[in-house]
Amino acid sequence: MIQSNKAMKLLLQQHKINVDDVPAQNTYPIWKKQDQAGRPYWGVSDFWHLDQNGIPASADLSRLEWDGNEVNLDAYTKEQISGILKESIGIIKAWMLQLEKEEPDTPFLILASYDDGAELINKEDFPDGCYSITFRFWAPRGRDSVVNLTSFEDWEQPAILAACNKRTPHAESMKKARGKSQIA
Repeated sequence: MIQSNKAMKLLLQQHKINVDDVPAQNTYPIWKKQDQAGRPYWGVSDFWHLDQNGIPASADLSRLEWDGNEVNLDAYTKEQISGILKESIGIIKAWMLQLEKEEPDTPFLILASYDDGAELINKEDFPDGCYSITFRFWAPRGRDSVVNLTSFEDWEQPAILAACNKRTPHAESMKKARGKSQIA
C-alpha cells in the first residue's frame, strides 16, 4: 500500500507525475543482518557503518533502522525536482518488491519526505535553491514509536508512506481514517 499526503499529491500534480508510470529502481538494495541476540535488522548502503559492527542485544532495532536507513536525493535547480521525485518513487517500489519477496512475513514501513530547502538554504552557494527528498524504511516492532503517523495526511511537508507485507497498526488506522486513498 502506497499513500501520499495532501501536500505530496499537489507536488506530484505540479510535476505531472503519475506514480503508476514510474518503474522500480533498484539502486539501493536492502541487506539483512542480525544483532548480538540473533534478531534480524535490515539496512541499505553503509548504514552509518553499523553494517560492519555488532549491534548489541539491547538495541531498539526499529529506531536503529530509522536512524541508519536514511537515503537523500538532492536537486539544485527547480528543473531537477521532477527527477528526484521519480527516482524516490522508483526506489520505494524496488524496496517494496524486495521486501515482499525476501521477507513476506515481516511488516515494513517506508517514509519519504520532500524538503524545499527554504530554511536551510545558503543563497550564495545555491542561488537556484536546494531541494531534497529523504526516505527511510524500518520494521515496526512493538508499539512502533519511531514516528507519529496519525496526522500524516495533514503534514505540511509533502510525504509518501508505503506499507508492505502484513498490515501494520498505523497502516490500518490510516486506511480507516482516510478511506482507500492510493497515491495518484
